[in-house]
Parts: sequence; structure tokens; C-alpha cells
Amino acid sequence: MPIYGMYSAPVLGMIAQTSAFGSISQNISNMHTGGYKAHDTRFSTVLASQVGNAKDIGGTLSHTRDYIEKQGRLQNTKNTLDLAIDGKGLFVLNTKADGSGDTLYTRDGAFEKKAGESTQNLAGQTYNKAYLTDKNGHYLQGWAADGAGAIAAGGGLSSIRVDTEAFGVNGPAAAQATTVAEVALNLPITTAVGGSQTAPASIIDANGDTQNFDLVFTRNRPAQDWTMTVIPKDATSTSASTGSFTFDENGALPASTEVPIAITTAAGVTTTFTLKVKDVTSLGQGFVYFGLQRDGRAAGELDGFHFDNTGKVVGEFTNGHQATLYKLPLATFTNANALDRLTGNVFERSVASGEATLREVRTENPEITNVMWEFATFMPEYHELSNVDLQNQFTYMIMSQQAYNSSATVFKTVDEMTKMAASLKT
Repeated sequence: MPIYGMYSAPVLGMIAQTSAFGSISQNISNMHTGGYKAHDTRFSTVLASQVGNAKDIGGTLSHTRDYIEKQGRLQNTKNTLDLAIDGKGLFVLNTKADGSGDTLYTRDGAFEKKAGESTQNLAGQTYNKAYLTDKNGHYLQGWAADGAGAIAAGGGLSSIRVDTEAFGVNGPAAAQATTVAEVALNLPITTAVGGSQTAPASIIDANGDTQNFDLVFTRNRPAQDWTMTVIPKDATSTSASTGSFTFDENGALPASTEVPIAITTAAGVTTTFTLKVKDVTSLGQGFVYFGLQRDGRAAGELDGFHFDNTGKVVGEFTNGHQATLYKLPLATFTNANALDRLTGNVFERSVASGEATLREVRTENPEITNVMWEFATFMPEYHELSNVDLQNQFTYMIMSQQAYNSSATVFKTVDEMTKMAASLKT
């Protein structure tokens, strides 16, 4: 080996320890970066190898090892846009809203709202679509639910929209007509024959409009026989629905007592529903109206959303309805620690990591009823912190400093030997 080849070992040693210092400094500087994954530097020995044109040299080479699968501490933030993963897997991102960009992965669940492309609503008003993104502006991906809130896991992913116009009048909070109503009141037994008691009520028709009407109870000649008549308050609406009731000696009706009712508006919208009257009694001397409960709803707009522990994005609508909008998958890899690290605390698939497998937390498939284990769960309003261990980093720093000093001392010794040899020649 040429005498100048003696420089290779200390030079490679200093370069390797410089790489280690770089890893340590990056880890420490990202101690408080959410979802950051630590990495360190490992070393391999170079013996009887060739570097460039130099042969038979030795030394040390550095290799970076990532700890992507090691989970960081979870911190509660009370922020509805924050979501943490407790277990394995990564969030799926895409660099473009239409899903045609690069697919990336992250553990940083501090999501943000981002204004997307502008478009027009049904009224011709211009607005911007809104998406959920990570802090780099990459679009969070999920499986979209159908109109009934069902999730078809395994289908294509889409960017998660959360603007008001994303779910229109035919979406999950579309108007639904009343199908069942239940009234609770007491009819006084002192009501004169032919006398009546009136209870106000309302239902929702198929257009989401409220139809008001009165329930008029008229006493017949037998003491506990009553007739109920439906009288719409809107003069243009009609109803011929009636019901006859006979109360027992306790002033009660059978629990199965119900009346079919149909109300038709002037526009021809007919609402047919079942009125349950099991809570109607005939006791005492006072008329008491407790109220009417019904299903059905007017159309609503998206007013907010939240995550649940299965990864569902649950929409909250102005009509009080809640519905599943999306469900987030988790990407798992054969070797997640081998993912390529990119700027912005995101990762990309590599040859060594293998392909991503999209997995569903708590499957929606009704045929799978015996799930023996769960690989992860979601933590709404939590944020995963860095997995950097400061104590270990300072330990590695001391070790690297000593190794660097040793290599530097060897370098200095070789340099002095070379100078001595050069002086002997002269």
C-alpha cells in the first residue's frame, strides 16, 4: 500500500463520524417536531477494498438507519384537526388534489384546511373547495362513503373535501320525509260530549319543508270514546285522516295503537306517516300536551366534522344530522424503516420498503366478525410527537466525538510520519 494510502482509514473515520454528528444534530433540532422519526448512523468496516483508484485500503463507511416504526409520545391537543396513530401504519397523502400526483406517507397527523380550486355552486356563486392537508400542503387520502354512509374499503382513494358545498342537497344530509311520529297528551274525562281538545303538531315532507297541522280530539257519547281528526293549518293542504279510540278503565290505550296519516300540499307533495298514540291517556280534569316526536329532517349543509377512533371523518350538518363522509386507511410496509425520507417529515416508498398495503382499522365488512387483533387505532384530538430520545442522542454525541478525535489523532500521526519520511529522502 502506498504511504499516502495510510490517510484513508482516518479520513473515512472522520467522514463517518461527521455523518453521525449530522444525524444527531438533526434529531435534536426536531425533538419537538410532530411525527418526526429519529435516525442514527451505523458503521461498516472497509477492508481490502477499492475506493476510486486506490487499492488495499481500509477504513469505516457510514450508513443511516431510520426508526420510522418506533412510535413517539402522544399528546392531547383538544384540536379537532389533530389525529394520531396508536400502533403501526402511516397516513396516505398525495401531492395533487385529484390524486394524480406522487403518493407520500407520514405519521404527522397535525392536519390543516387548505383552499383548493375555485368552482361554482348550484346558485352560480363562486367558492373554493376545501381539503384536509398536512403542513406541507399534501392532500390527505381516504375512502369516500356512499350516500348512506357506507364505506367500501379497498376501492380508490380520494382527497378529503370538507367545504360546505362538498355534500349538496342529495348528499348524506338530504331532506327526509317523516315516516313515524308519536304524540303524548292527556284528554280530560270531564270534556263534554261533542267537545274537543286540540294539539298542534308538524312533520317534514319530502322537500324538507315543515307541514303544520292540528290533532283535534272530539269526545263521543260513550264516556271514553274519542275521534281524532287531522286538520292542516295551511288552507291549501288537505287530509282526510281520522282515528277512533276507546280508552280502558285506566284511561289508557293498547301499546300497539297507531293511526296512518297522509297530508297533501297544494303542490301535490304527499307525506304518509304512522302516528303512534300509545302515550295518549284520558284521565282527570285537565288537558295536558306533552309534545310530538317525529323522524325526518330538512336538508342540511356541512357545518363541521370530527374524527373517530376507527379513522372515520364524521360530518356534522346544520340540521343536526351526523354522517360518515370518509374513512382513512393506514399504509403498512414489509420494512417501513426502509422508506425514503423526504423534506417535510414525509416518506416515500422504496425498493427495500416494499409496496404499501392499505389497511382498514375495525373493518366495516359484516362478514368479518372475529377480529382477533388490531394493528392500530386512531386517537382523535391527539398529536404524535417526535420519537427522539434526548439522553441517547447526547450519549451518541460523546461517543462520536471520541471516535472523531481518535481518527483525527491517527491522521495527524500519519501526517507527521509522511513529513518525516519526506525529510529523510532529502
